[in-house]
Amino acid sequence: MSIMLAATYSIDEGANMFDPSKTVQLITGGLTNPRQTWQSYLGENPGWQRTAIELTVPMVVSAIIIGWLLSVLLGGYFYYGYGRGVVLGLIVGLIAAGISITVLSFVVSALAGVFGGQANFDRAFAAVSLATIPSWAGAALGGIPFLGWLLQLAGSITALVFLYKIIPLAVRVPDEKRVAHFVLTIVTVFVINIVLGLIFGLGAATGGEFAGR
Repeated sequence: MSIMLAATYSIDEGANMFDPSKTVQLITGGLTNPRQTWQSYLGENPGWQRTAIELTVPMVVSAIIIGWLLSVLLGGYFYYGYGRGVVLGLIVGLIAAGISITVLSFVVSALAGVFGGQANFDRAFAAVSLATIPSWAGAALGGIPFLGWLLQLAGSITALVFLYKIIPLAVRVPDEKRVAHFVLTIVTVFVINIVLGLIFGLGAATGGEFAGR
């Protein structure tokens, strides 16, 4: 009961602290002056709830809405909105982003402890959210015909580079173990995603089978 109350209090506190100008500052800074933005935000030691409310959720929601609008106006393909509409696209996008960012943050934090760094989920969540800003910026431009997929690819590659650079700042992984930590993180997340895909795919297939009966 006390844990639930503490979680509720943290979320309420984060909601009261939400400042749209802070979100814009983090996103623009994360694209134009990433290292200074990382150092400044990580220096505030935000909890994961605050990061989610202040950066992660508004970033994902904005990217999906912008991507959907561009696809409608320009006739391009946008994954989250294709055949779904903006509302269902938002739901699917938020669920997918929530799972992927949480899993990646957990792995970054857990392996940091193994490699002599600091196992801290809050800082890992902030780092992953900051590092993936280019990826979601690319997703927002994904609705542009012909160029959208290139911009998404560029954003995803940049996000990986940013993640490699921000990990030592966030969870103190020693320089000599940095490459091994990063490679194992990517491989672990890849395996987890495959397992989750199989589980959800099997669940969907089973559900469809029973629905057909």
